[in-house]
Amino acid sequence: MATGKTESFMERKRKLRQSFLSQFPGRLALARDLLAQLAPGDDHAERLKQLHLIFHTIKGSGASFGFESINAPARAAEQALRETLDSNGQVTAPLLDELTRRLDALAGLDLNLDTPNGHDHGPGFIIAPRQTSDAYPGERRQRLIYLCDDDPILVQELATQLSCFGYRVTPFVTLDALREAVAVEPPSTIIMDVIFPEGQHAGPAAIAELSTRLSQTIPTVFISSHDDFSARLRAVQVGGSAYCPKPVKAVEMAEILDQLTNRAPPEPFHILIVDDDPDMAQFHAMALEESGMIARVVTEPEQVPAVLESFDADLVLMDLYMPNCSGVELAQVLRQIPGYLSLPIIYVSSETNVDRQFKALEVGADGFLTKPLEPERLVTEVHLRAERMRTLRSLMIRDSLTGLFNHNTILQLLEVAMASGRRSQSPICLAMLDVDRFKTVNDTYGHPAGDQVLMALARTLRLRLREVDLVGRYGGEEFAVVLVGLDSEQAKGVIDSLRTSFAAVTFFADGIEFRCTFSAGVAGFPEFTNASALTEAADRALYRAKHAGRNRVEIAHEEPDTPSGINAVPDTHDSEGAGNGA
Repeated sequence: MATGKTESFMERKRKLRQSFLSQFPGRLALARDLLAQLAPGDDHAERLKQLHLIFHTIKGSGASFGFESINAPARAAEQALRETLDSNGQVTAPLLDELTRRLDALAGLDLNLDTPNGHDHGPGFIIAPRQTSDAYPGERRQRLIYLCDDDPILVQELATQLSCFGYRVTPFVTLDALREAVAVEPPSTIIMDVIFPEGQHAGPAAIAELSTRLSQTIPTVFISSHDDFSARLRAVQVGGSAYCPKPVKAVEMAEILDQLTNRAPPEPFHILIVDDDPDMAQFHAMALEESGMIARVVTEPEQVPAVLESFDADLVLMDLYMPNCSGVELAQVLRQIPGYLSLPIIYVSSETNVDRQFKALEVGADGFLTKPLEPERLVTEVHLRAERMRTLRSLMIRDSLTGLFNHNTILQLLEVAMASGRRSQSPICLAMLDVDRFKTVNDTYGHPAGDQVLMALARTLRLRLREVDLVGRYGGEEFAVVLVGLDSEQAKGVIDSLRTSFAAVTFFADGIEFRCTFSAGVAGFPEFTNASALTEAADRALYRAKHAGRNRVEIAHEEPDTPSGINAVPDTHDSEGAGNGA
C-alpha cells in the first residue's frame, strides 16, 4: 500500500502533467507562428533558437511526465534545428518540411492524463528532514544508558562523568537489577562489565539472555580489566558493539556512545534548481523534497546570484538550454564569483549529444544528467554529489582536531549572527573560553593528553549547547561560543553550567588521573555594537577571569578595564600555541 507521502507525490505529479497538457497546444501554436515567419534562404538564427528551445522543452518535459509518444517527433525536430544552428544557420526548404511534418505529428497525438506514464515513479527512498531546536539538550530527551559493574565506586564515577556529556546514566551493581530495569524500560545502550561473581563471562552471558528474551539486541559496550583475546571474542559472539579495557576513559566512552545512540539524520541538503520551465523545475523539486532535501526553484537565470546570497546551496541543478542565458553561460558567470568556485553545478537536460555534453562541462560544471530522469536516479545522483560537497566544505571550515568551526569561520558566523540580531532586535552573546594552565597539561602529561582535553571540551560544548548556538576553536586552547537570543546574564549562566560539568571530567595519561578547568569571558550585543568590539570585550572579560583566580566566568562591561586588543591575555601559565592542532 502506498504511503500518504507517496500518494501526495503522485497527486502533485498528476497536477504537473495536467499543466503540461494544458500548455502543449499553446507551445505548438507558437512553434507554427515562428515557422510561418521563415522562408528558404532566410538567416534568422534567433527564431531558429526559439524553435529549438520549444522542441527541446517539449521533448524533455513530455518524456519526464510519461508522454513517451512525444519523444520521437520532438527529438527529430530538435536535432534538425541544432544541426542547422551548428552549421551556417541558413533556413532551407527541407528543414521547413521536416519541422512541419514533426509539428503535424505532435498535433495529431491523443494525449490525456490517462496516457500510460512510463516514468510514474515516486522517490526510491525517503529521508525525514532534520528538525533543529533552540532548546538545550538537557531540555530534550536524554539518551538513556544502563551501566552495570559490580564495582560501586566505578559505576558512580563513570555515570557522573558521562552525565557531563549529556547522557542519562542509570548505574547497576548486580545483573538481576539490570534485568529488571531492562524489562521495564530498555535503554539506548548498555555498558556492561565482563566479569561478575557469577562467572568470568557472566556479563556477555547476561546480554545474550536479554537479546533472546527481547528478540532484539541492545547495543552493548563491554568493559573489563582483562584485555585478552578470549574476553573480546566472547563479547563479539554475543553481539557486543565495542570493548573498552579499564580504566575507562569517559571521553572515549562518550565517543563510542555517540556513534551508537546518534540516530538524528543530517541537515537536509539545499538544492537550487534553475530551469525556465516551471513545471519541469517543480517536478524535480518535488522529488528532492520528498526525499528530505530542501529545494528552491529559480526560472530566471539572472536571479541566481542574488538567490545564492540568502540560500546556502549545496548543489545547483541547471537546465542547459534557456532563453537569454544558457546553462553554460550561467555556469561561467557563477565561476567568476570567488564564493561559488567550488559550488557543484549539475546540468539536467534532454541533450543526448555526447560532444555537446562534454563541451558544456568544460566551463566548470560537475556532471550531466539526461532527461527523462526517474526521481530515484535524480535523488541518488544529487544526494551523492551534495554529500561530497558538504564533506569537502566541512574540511575547509572546521578544525581538524575538534571538529568545531575554525577561527576564520566562527568570526564570519559571528558577523552573520550579529546582522540577524540587528534585524530582529534580539541579543547576541559571545563567550571566549580558555583552558586553565593548558601549557602545564602539555608539559606534564604530553600533547596527546592535551588533545584529549581539547576534544573533551569541544564535545561538552557541542552536546550541551543548543543547535542554534555556534561553537568554534578560536586557536590553541581557546574556544569561541556565539549564544543566540541570550543576554549577558543568561549567557553567563549557560557557560557557568558548562564550566562545572567540564571540571568534573577525569582524564588519564599513562595511568595518572588529572582534571582541567576553563575560564571564560562573556560580552553581549547590543551593548557592544560590532563583531570586533564584541570580541575584544569578551577577551578582556576572559583576562579578568584568569587574573581573578581562573575557573570562573566574567561579564564584559562597556568601560575597558585593560588596554583593548584581541588576545590581550598575557597569562604565560595558560598560553600554548602549538602542538595541539592549532
